[in-house]
Amino acid sequence: MPSYSHLSTWEREQIAALLAAGHSGNSIAGALGRSAATIGQELRSNRLCGGGYSRRQADGAYLKRRRRAAVLEQDARLRQFVVDRLAEGWSPEQVAGWLKKRSEPKLRSLVTETIYAFIYRAMQKAEELWRYLVMLRRTRRALRGRCSRDTIKNRRSIHDRPASADDRKEAGHWEAELVICKQTKLVLVLHERKTRVTLAINPIGETAAETVSAMRAVFRRVDPGLRPSVTFHNDTTFVKDALVTDLFGMSTWFCDAYASWQKGGIQDANGRLRRWLPSWLDIDAIDEATCRRPSSP
Repeated sequence: MPSYSHLSTWEREQIAALLAAGHSGNSIAGALGRSAATIGQELRSNRLCGGGYSRRQADGAYLKRRRRAAVLEQDARLRQFVVDRLAEGWSPEQVAGWLKKRSEPKLRSLVTETIYAFIYRAMQKAEELWRYLVMLRRTRRALRGRCSRDTIKNRRSIHDRPASADDRKEAGHWEAELVICKQTKLVLVLHERKTRVTLAINPIGETAAETVSAMRAVFRRVDPGLRPSVTFHNDTTFVKDALVTDLFGMSTWFCDAYASWQKGGIQDANGRLRRWLPSWLDIDAIDEATCRRPSSP
């Protein structure tokens, strides 16, 4: 037996036309191949005050009944708190983390996705809340945009990474990524998963060997017990990961190709770091003044 489906706009147009022509509910049901109960329910739910029927009004009433109000639309105080924090430069992750710690006891906690969904909700388009986000995107992008492919031989997959690194209960498991600034100048960012400590260094050059050299400059200052592993994204810049293992005895892991989101900690850290290292910044001439974000045109 086919499953039930809601009446379409075309079907509502036919109902309005057939009613205007004097057809009964049973006759309309037969013409549309619907049950008499479905047509009866539609007419009872969406009749106009004067007894008539309008396709436009029926569609609007149906969508209004179906639309669930978002949590942030139902709670005005919570909504205002979130919007105010975003306007102050907080990321959705920071807002959610603050609420999760019960730092605002009179407000309920939220997950990060709830805030992002609210920002990009159709009902909020006029407010353009996306302007408060670091990446300034009008629409959300899918997490997986392209098919995965391997680019580094003998890489160890993040799917094989032990639970001690995955669950954030043990300190010393790092994530690494490169941030590109003006004139394709690179900044190597290293993020520790448990403590959220984030370090950044400007490599001498752009080759894999120079990237390892920059990591060496950082990790040699870190206690050996606090550097058991590091996770990279699947980029040839990190192709010499074996040198990291040779130098420090660190296990190295790689995300799937085009899936940097699998190491979400450093992704969030980079988003916040971009406030001080925007893509237009010339890091060779960096000073406090140039770290400020440009005003919106």
